[in-house]
Amino acid sequence: MTPPRIPAAAFILCMTALLAGCVTSEGGKQIASDYYNIGNAFFELGQYEKAIQYYENALRVDPSMVKADYNLAVTYVRMKRGADAVTILKRLLAGDPKNTTLMAALGWAYHALGKDAEALGQYDALLALSPADQNALYNSGIILWKMKKKTEALERFHKVLAITPDDTDALFAAGSILLSNDEAKDASDMLSRYVEKKPDDIEAWYLIAAAAERLQKYSRALEAYDKIIAIDAKQGNAWYGEARLLLTVVEDPQKGLDALDKALSSGYRDKEAVKALLASPQLLEKDKVEEALKEHDMLPPAEQPKPKQEQGRAGGP
Repeated sequence: MTPPRIPAAAFILCMTALLAGCVTSEGGKQIASDYYNIGNAFFELGQYEKAIQYYENALRVDPSMVKADYNLAVTYVRMKRGADAVTILKRLLAGDPKNTTLMAALGWAYHALGKDAEALGQYDALLALSPADQNALYNSGIILWKMKKKTEALERFHKVLAITPDDTDALFAAGSILLSNDEAKDASDMLSRYVEKKPDDIEAWYLIAAAAERLQKYSRALEAYDKIIAIDAKQGNAWYGEARLLLTVVEDPQKGLDALDKALSSGYRDKEAVKALLASPQLLEKDKVEEALKEHDMLPPAEQPKPKQEQGRAGGP
């Protein structure tokens, strides 16, 4: 499952109402601004502890600097200090209750704390004010998906795609849910649109292969495995997927045996999948398949007949 989109730090944050604070001199405001800008630089570099230090310095000089407060909250979440972030964001929202930027950040902070019901409440409140907010639609969809409310999640991803048809995150999420719902055709369509934009996403190609197999479009499945292998030739799962198809439904045993050898050489070790392949009535060249498996210590042990239980004769020995 893909993660929610993370809000950026607010390098320019417009608020409809600023929190009341002590009056700061012009010189103090400049010092606070300098601290804030240095904090932003460290944030951009991923040096979050230093960013926190400079945002806190800015706020000590100018407690009314809302953008430093907000950026501090965002940085706290990045540092897995979600509770501290929630405290700041709730205080900021009290002064500006309809600020959708703050709502989105609070939803993200709640999600980071594992409080998905509260996170969803924030995103729903945001969407009541701004129904076309794509990040809120997407993030709430991810949370609903996590809650196993797949129908509602899919509705939100479709709303994102109605606004931006090429939104890759929504395409991937929607395709994944459709496949899990056994809607292979729609899943394949969504994921095919996704890989047009993200052609090197191995996970997406595996999903496309799975959808194609369900639709019995084996050439499309083989194409998907080929794409994976072109990206990473050590993908044993992709080599095995090719081998399984070539040795059964596609009926190209030599290529299948070559693919099987590459799968095993790449470290493929799914013994249950191997048992299923050997049990397939469509399997070609079973002896050679078993030989290849034996070379890599992957041949399941032959089932030994169980000894018959001796039965004593009536009346004793």
